[in-house]
Amino acid sequence: MTDLSALLSQNRYAIAPQVLLTPEGVKSNWALEVTDGRITNIGPVDSVDDVVQMVGSAIIPGFVDAHTHVGQIFGKALIGGEPAQIWRRIWHPMEKDMTEEECYITAKWAFWEALRGGFTKVVNYGLNDSIKNKGVHKAALETGIRLVSACGLDEFADSSGTGSGNHTFDEIKDVIDAHIKDCAPYPLISPSVCCSSFIGNSPQTLKKLSDYCQERGIILQIHSNEHFPEVQDCILNFCMRPTELLHNYGVLGPHVLLHHTTLISEREIELIIETDTATSYNPLASIWKGNAVAPALRFAQRNVRFGVGSDTTSADAFKNLMAAEACQRIEHALPVADFSAGAAFTWVDAATSQGALATGGKNDHGALKIGMAADFLILDMMVPECLPSHDFEWELVRYYNRDQAEAVVVNGKPCMIGGKPSGWDVDDFTSSSTKIAEKITSNPEIVRCHGPSRNYRMPAEE
Repeated sequence: MTDLSALLSQNRYAIAPQVLLTPEGVKSNWALEVTDGRITNIGPVDSVDDVVQMVGSAIIPGFVDAHTHVGQIFGKALIGGEPAQIWRRIWHPMEKDMTEEECYITAKWAFWEALRGGFTKVVNYGLNDSIKNKGVHKAALETGIRLVSACGLDEFADSSGTGSGNHTFDEIKDVIDAHIKDCAPYPLISPSVCCSSFIGNSPQTLKKLSDYCQERGIILQIHSNEHFPEVQDCILNFCMRPTELLHNYGVLGPHVLLHHTTLISEREIELIIETDTATSYNPLASIWKGNAVAPALRFAQRNVRFGVGSDTTSADAFKNLMAAEACQRIEHALPVADFSAGAAFTWVDAATSQGALATGGKNDHGALKIGMAADFLILDMMVPECLPSHDFEWELVRYYNRDQAEAVVVNGKPCMIGGKPSGWDVDDFTSSSTKIAEKITSNPEIVRCHGPSRNYRMPAEE
């Protein structure tokens, strides 16, 4: 049996799995060579030297979580049964006053869950300052995950408390510049800027913010067209829908990543296409706490750049992958008797290589190609759910689970082996973090409208 930890810790190694998932599709009898964290060869086994055979295993690109909030990881169970716009009542009160230590603990826990779930890259959303990100970055470095880090400062605070007072654009720029500097020493951490769209900023400031992010070459993250109240407020205040507003003020572009776009109109899809704006599709968020399902099948058909995000629902990439296909099948495909629903590859690509492209990974990571960073999973194929194997990509969408991840590799180095982290102790971390988790989720400002499930259980008849 191959010692994966020893093999993957070498500067150079080559592996020949039973199945290798390339940008051109599934390949058999192919090998992957990695040298100093990059893919240096990929092709038929006889074209690669010193290959380790791994019959019964599959290698696929690492999954990308195109949208999540790592500071919310401990509050997942609080959202059960809650009506939409949970951020006003639960997420924002939980996150806004976190200390550096609390940010470190929540981020490390989130990255631990993400890696266990097969995510090799996470795109964090949050209006973080340098102090909070010091904790987040420490967690990313210790776990080895690839991170799009978040910073932000809104122009003003609305009645829901999304900000902390009024700020000038110079103050906002100072936060961005500090964030870029903070991320610079770390190859696996990329800077990005987050903002509360028109809720926390004037359209004029959104335009200046977009221009500045484009100038600095970083991603601007904006929630857009997610819930009915947001769309209604935008129409009432500006006589435009949210994505129309962003386009009208010149905010959209290749550097912009919109999140959710569940309530997006056909005209707004055209505006996204016209500006080459990217978006995240968050199917579990739609199932668990949303108003609608984004038209991701339309995105795929129109070549919109989009990835699949968890939005702090479940950090299990396989569960998100299954939901990505299932939501489109139920919402958009079955009503018109489209039984293909994009076919399996659409959702596999969206969750892996296309997700990386949508989140700033072009020509660097996200696909198993020569020259790209070696971010990949080794999966156990020899389980009854996946045997006999007839169509690997459909099987990956519907039958694979995170317990089949034999290894999770980022930049050529193992972050998880057999479901266990590499290089740090889970037991010590868990025991030291539990009390902090309880403190964070007991914030008196958190309001649950639905409340615990037990409140709705009928008394047992005697």
